[in-house]
Amino acid sequence: MRLIDRNAQTNRWRRVAAIEKVAFSLGMIVLALLSPSWTVQGLIVATMLALTFVGAGVPLRDMLVSASVPAGFILASSLAQILTVRIDHFVPQVGISVAALGPACFIGLRSLAGVSALLFLALTTPLTDILRLLRRAGLSAEVSDIALMMFRFVWLTLDCLESSRRAQANRLGFVGYRRSLRSTGMLLANLLPRVMGRANRLEAGMAARGYTGELTFITREEGADYRRLLAAAGLIVAMAILGRIVI
Repeated sequence: MRLIDRNAQTNRWRRVAAIEKVAFSLGMIVLALLSPSWTVQGLIVATMLALTFVGAGVPLRDMLVSASVPAGFILASSLAQILTVRIDHFVPQVGISVAALGPACFIGLRSLAGVSALLFLALTTPLTDILRLLRRAGLSAEVSDIALMMFRFVWLTLDCLESSRRAQANRLGFVGYRRSLRSTGMLLANLLPRVMGRANRLEAGMAARGYTGELTFITREEGADYRRLLAAAGLIVAMAILGRIVI
């Protein structure tokens, strides 16, 4: 999460309007779900990776790290569709289903195309910008504030976990199996009280600063550029037409 949020806050397209990036990502996801063409699925992956790496300037290593978990799930699900298990004389035998190979690979490629579009949005657009856009679209203030507070609570949990673990490591708390097990147990036992204490201090600080029940953030977004929106729509339409022509 830290990696994704850091890139969302520091990439070249940070100031681009969230509506442009959200519309383009959703359009690519819809195209990936509807297109039966292998070529279009591959083009979606290549386009989103190129825009994220070359356009937004997100480091390739960060992109690979962010995509490792969803790519692992896609790989595992594809293997589950391809592999077959049968019992022959009480002996399990594992094989490969040739008939399922093509559909499984296509579903995996389609899933990868959708994930690449979601990663583009996550790595280029902060959560606050997305929630602000949803607020303008009609999302209630209570729901957006709860989402932001839960997001902040996750950060508090990670901060407390890392600081406690660092303190234990500096005191040689992870030298040996028994000591590591004891330190881990103490860390987990003290984590929730520390997080709740930090959350209470956060609430008191907000009240002292005149919190009125609605969170507000300074925006650095530019206005929506309709030329970019038209260009994105044209690219999606062109890829959809291409999917009708080629396999």
